[in-house]
Order: sequence, then structure tokens, then C-alpha cells
Amino acid sequence: METATLTVQTRDMKTTAHNLRKESILPGVYYGKGIKPVSLQMDYQSFRKVFLKTGTNSLIDLSIDGKNEKVLVHDLEYHPLTGAIAHVDFIHVNLKEEVTTHIPIETVGVAPAVKAFGAILNTVKHELNVKCLPLDLPHTIQVDLSSLTDLSSSIHISDLVAPKGVKFMDNPEDVVVTVTAASDEEASLPTAQTAEEAAAEGAAPAEGAAEAAPAAEEAKKEEKK
Repeated sequence: METATLTVQTRDMKTTAHNLRKESILPGVYYGKGIKPVSLQMDYQSFRKVFLKTGTNSLIDLSIDGKNEKVLVHDLEYHPLTGAIAHVDFIHVNLKEEVTTHIPIETVGVAPAVKAFGAILNTVKHELNVKCLPLDLPHTIQVDLSSLTDLSSSIHISDLVAPKGVKFMDNPEDVVVTVTAASDEEASLPTAQTAEEAAAEGAAPAEGAAEAAPAAEEAKKEEKK
């Protein structure tokens, strides 16, 4: 699996987070199980470009003062008025240990029932809970809509083929997508989300995040001073 690379620096705590942001520098923190949190800073646009590719479920090669670490974006904070990213958490990933996280659903093609009957396509699940080694993490789970030929037909998790090395952790009987007659449609469909908006709502953290969270919170309090 190809990973994106992001260059960051250890943060000089003499400079406030507010002043960093004024210079388009994003503060952050790197931590993990058994790892002492490290306060970081990075170019805002460089991080944003990488994050738009990776989201919270693809590995990043984080170069910290020249030393590379495999990480996932664990959490983002946003400015309440501008919506700009204000802080980023990176969590260390052990390539030999499986992680559990959520992967977005990507529908492929057009449902025949939509073309033939004017049916409404409903995406019931927008992401799947998966478990795998970090290097096996898929960026999306593709769902082929070609089997949706009749009104009220559905695709369940049990109908999907998991990528190599990936295990689906949700109930196999859960519906992923379905089609219904247009006259029966009662609720409007949710609008599409950008990668940053989805992350703002809180993607599920990778395993190991809970153990590292207390130390990370202390580091973030210091950074905001």
C-alpha cells in the first residue's frame, strides 16, 4: 500500500499556537502506546494536501526532523469561526499489529432499478468497521450497484468481498445500500461530505488510541498556551 509523506518539525514551545497559525503553521502532536507525546508544527497547506488524500484511514509517513514514523491522523480540531484546521493529532502505528477503524463506502456504477424504474438509491451505511494490518488498510470499500435490478433490492455486508487481509467487523446482515420506489421516499438524502467535514464528526480511532489519549491531552493543553 502506497503511503503519503509529510514533513514536520518538533515545535518550539516558546511560540504560541496562535502565533503559529498566523504564519500558516499548524500545531500538532504525535503519540502512541508507550510513546511520550511529541509536540509538532508543520506547514498548513502541506498537511491539508496530504489529509485530503489520506483522511483518517490511510497511513502517513511522518518525517519528524528527518526520522520517519508510520502514523494515522487520529483527531482534528477546527477553528469555530473560520472552519480552518487548528490542531492535528497523529497516532503511531505498529505495522505488525492489526488496527480497527472505519473505512468509507464508495458506490460504483449505476443501479439498474434507478435507470429502469426511476427508483431512489439509499446509502444506508456510509462506512464499514474493518480490522486488518496497517499496510492492508484500503482507502475505500467499493460497492458495485449492478445487482440492484428490482425495486426494494438491497446489498448487505455479506454480499461484499473484503479486500485481501481485511475483515469486516459489522453484522453481515446489515444493509449497505438499497433502492426504493420514488413515491415511497420519505426522507431527503444526506449531502456529500468532504474529507475534512467527515473527520470533524469523528471517525473511529484506531486501536491503541485509548491508551495514549491521557498523555496526548496533557500535551495539547500545553500547546494551546
